[in-house]
Amino acid sequence: MKKLFNIYLVTMISFLFLLSIPGYSSAQVEKEKKEGHPYRLEKVIVRDHPLRDEAMVVMPDVTVINVDKFKKAGRMQNIQDVLSEALGINVLRSNITPSPSETVYIRGMDQSRIQIFMDGRPMRLMGKRGYYKIDWTSMPLDNVETIEIIRGSHSLLYPFSMGGAINIITKKGKKTDEIKPDISVTTEFGSYGAESYSASILGGLFNTIGYSFSGAGRSGDGYLRNNYYDTGSFNSRISLYLPTDGTLSCGWDHVENETGYAVINDSARDDYDPDYPVVPADEVDTFTHDYEGKSYPGGDSYWKRRTNEYNILFEQPLGPGELRAQIYKHKSERDRLSYTSDGTQKKQLDSNEYNMGYNLDYLDFELIVNHAFSIGGDYRTQGDKDNKDYYEIISGYFQDVWSITPALTITWGARYYEFQSDAYKAGLPDMSEASKAQYAYRRIENEWCPKARLDYEFDTSLSLYAAVSREMRTP
Repeated sequence: MKKLFNIYLVTMISFLFLLSIPGYSSAQVEKEKKEGHPYRLEKVIVRDHPLRDEAMVVMPDVTVINVDKFKKAGRMQNIQDVLSEALGINVLRSNITPSPSETVYIRGMDQSRIQIFMDGRPMRLMGKRGYYKIDWTSMPLDNVETIEIIRGSHSLLYPFSMGGAINIITKKGKKTDEIKPDISVTTEFGSYGAESYSASILGGLFNTIGYSFSGAGRSGDGYLRNNYYDTGSFNSRISLYLPTDGTLSCGWDHVENETGYAVINDSARDDYDPDYPVVPADEVDTFTHDYEGKSYPGGDSYWKRRTNEYNILFEQPLGPGELRAQIYKHKSERDRLSYTSDGTQKKQLDSNEYNMGYNLDYLDFELIVNHAFSIGGDYRTQGDKDNKDYYEIISGYFQDVWSITPALTITWGARYYEFQSDAYKAGLPDMSEASKAQYAYRRIENEWCPKARLDYEFDTSLSLYAAVSREMRTP
């Protein structure tokens, strides 16, 4: 991992050298801050640029966190460190080591009922297994600009958001004619061999091209036996600012993570290691790792994942609203190794996941006075290298935000879902190819999900709302 990070660091330093000859001025940035244009955070529409001076903005339906300005006591190395400070969010952690099995709750609902997005593309429900947990280690904080937290299921803009949604918005560069970029290099050292190195470059060229590159390497031994971690990441965004006031952005995120499963360290066993805390097998309650259960010494026991995310995002003001189109692809491989109490190795090697999708939205257009309409649709496939469209998900929505009075607003609409998957009819006698071919069929489910929310704002510090919604949960 460190070798991977060193390559990224050398690449960014070389890029920096080519761009750093002229002096840098922040005059253009300050000018943009003072202009006070309406500011839309991806799919959530927020007026009057609320993040200009605030680290966190809390509104009735959404909380927005400006990561660069956000401060908290202690270290802040990942997205969970930020989310743990937000209203209505709970982060469940079992140890100090960054773990793919950590769980985030929105108002008590876990990750099987909430949705996580990055720049509007889904990060949950991956591959042929429909894996619903979020591997937070594959989403580094280094390239994150803002985080939106939508509480409740009332929003029609985010599919399958039964308990709410979190939209992570990445840095995409800036529109400027100043050549010298913003540079950040950080290092951290902590207990149990913890080391962290990160670097980022953010800038633009000729008011036409914006860019953002970041790389990080983090590792540590952990407190418990074998509970080490080793993560390397590289994130890149290049944006083209079009003459039509639109933006075309291309992104690539690469993450490699290996996390050792904490193993039983029982003094009654021959394989006990006195250099680590005692962990008796019969006193462990939540010491589990998904399908692996308890892990014992005996060899390599770890979760390893290699992830590549690609996306192209197009945003264009068009008539009374804004057109937004995106295409994305996800590819990852997971290996899991662990040992049982009798020394038997359990392993799942080269478990791969493929996701590909498109979405198209036309947002916030006013055809009728005091009505802000949005329409859009999504198409997504999930599978593996042998069957990339094992699942197909199609959905479309319509939403109207009606400002009845300056204080009273109603948001209403509906979303349609169609879910398809490969399946077998009841009575499959065995898993032979002949039986599977005879009993195989394409399972199709569809549903209409209406939603409505009424908001009344007494003043800028007090609002009252009531919401009713129906949502589909994937089988």
